[in-house]
Amino acid sequence: MTMDETTRDDIRKVPASAGAQWLIDGFALLKASPGGLGMMGVLYGVCAAVVVGMSVVAPEIGFVLQTALLLVVPLLTGGLVWAAREVAQGRPVGPASYGEPFRQGKVGALLITLLPQVVLGLGMAILLLLLVGSDNLQIIASVMEKMQAAQPGTPPDPALMASLPSGRMLLWLLCVVVLALVMFLMTFVAVPDIMLGGSGGLQALRRSWRASVRNLPAVLVFIGVALVTLIGVSLLAGIVGMIVRMIAGPAGQAMVSQLLTMAIIVPIIWGAIGRAWESMLGRESAPPALPAGQLLA
Repeated sequence: MTMDETTRDDIRKVPASAGAQWLIDGFALLKASPGGLGMMGVLYGVCAAVVVGMSVVAPEIGFVLQTALLLVVPLLTGGLVWAAREVAQGRPVGPASYGEPFRQGKVGALLITLLPQVVLGLGMAILLLLLVGSDNLQIIASVMEKMQAAQPGTPPDPALMASLPSGRMLLWLLCVVVLALVMFLMTFVAVPDIMLGGSGGLQALRRSWRASVRNLPAVLVFIGVALVTLIGVSLLAGIVGMIVRMIAGPAGQAMVSQLLTMAIIVPIIWGAIGRAWESMLGRESAPPALPAGQLLA
């Protein structure tokens, strides 16, 4: 089956190598608009940094901000997906693109994409009680308290480690990984399907699930390449941060490293997800006008 061949529900089947191509497309989009998309990534990073900082300084306020950020993230990613498509078609973008979900009236649909995450959180809690049990959870909490009270550098007591319900914990972790993969498949291209395809929230989740399952090899390749990209960008940001540390100290190092990582990773990932939607579900068979040569290189 070729990349252009469609199924009955208009979901195209793509080769596994498409997963890597989506990331290449994301790099090409950032290269085409390093100022516009890069600045949007920086602002995304600033929001995350403020929330993390407030969580340390004032945990109560930090919790409220974390909840607010959870609700805002689908709107930010909707703006990023829209901006990436604008760049691909040769139009300038900037932080104002973050307001596109509001201008198009798609806030409600984007918020619905949070439902799988809520279900994942509840499922993790329920499975933890069912598989590990409340008694074992108390044992784990007791072991953690004793390990935290130990002197720094002291090796963990083998007897304490042996008391942990390792088998049950591993089974729980395996179930969490499976649930997380299901959630990822349901939400993978849901945001671009709402912003670019005009689908409703629940419809976008269904279409994302069907498209991702049908193209599971490509999605798994995308996940692998994305993780490698994240590691590479993090190492680059770490090197830059070490240079900044000599001038601005540890605080400057942490800030610069995080903002640089976000400025690169966020536009690349969401540009790539937009391209994934285009190849699997997009109505247009032709690639975007800019940067066409680079995107298909």
